[in-house]
Amino acid sequence: MATSRTRAKQKTVEDVVRRMSAGPGKGSGYRVTLTGSEIGGTKEQRATLRCLGLRRRGTSSVVKDTPQTRGRIRAVAHLIRVEEVA
Repeated sequence: MATSRTRAKQKTVEDVVRRMSAGPGKGSGYRVTLTGSEIGGTKEQRATLRCLGLRRRGTSSVVKDTPQTRGRIRAVAHLIRVEEVA
């Protein structure tokens, strides 16, 4: 049974994927902020967060818009907040 919190999290993940599906723009990137905790995540999720430059909760980093970065963001979309940067 899905709770309202679970539904809200799923909606957030869907929003991230929808925004990113437009395709890479010229010189664009994303500011990713770690909002959840990596505790309880898999080794792969922790490694992905490190690749995105996120060390602790609340930290942000700016990453380039590449297919590899998009895949990383999708893998941990439930733990991060994504903003588009020009």
